[in-house]
Amino acid sequence: MLKPNSRFINWGSLMDARSQLHVLEDLCDEQHDAMQEWLDSLREQPMSSFAADAQLAQTRRDQMVARARDVIEHIQRVVHHARRLEQSAETVVQIHFSAQSNRTNSIMRTLTALTAIFLPLNLITGFFGMNFEFLPLIHTRYGFWWIFGFMLVLIIVVGTVFWRKQYLARTAR
Repeated sequence: MLKPNSRFINWGSLMDARSQLHVLEDLCDEQHDAMQEWLDSLREQPMSSFAADAQLAQTRRDQMVARARDVIEHIQRVVHHARRLEQSAETVVQIHFSAQSNRTNSIMRTLTALTAIFLPLNLITGFFGMNFEFLPLIHTRYGFWWIFGFMLVLIIVVGTVFWRKQYLARTAR
């Protein structure tokens, strides 16, 4: 997705992966709630339901509570990991669009600079293309060459200004 000259076309699989992460997150939330309810009911059960001996019953209950807490902790880790993966996917998409926008801005800057170079030339040729009798330099022997030289100097000056401001510079790819 981040290669400058490549086009990412696998948006469907990216969206499928994100939806699967949502499903996993929802499933984990449901499992977390179920385990929490089971843990609460486990704490409310009388000791006699675990074993006849009070000490053995307390040991079994403590072991089940510890295992339930472990399962809940594992579920929380899975949820945390799923959210982190989803955020990473979202970050990659945002970086991709940012890179695309940066490339578009670079192209538009170059096209604008080229337009700014050729617009005055177009204006000059538009004036001299009119069929007026009294335009300066129109009836002189070297009028064409004076205007042509002025247009070349204009191209060089404006092009140099834009080159120094790096509007026409090539960006590293």
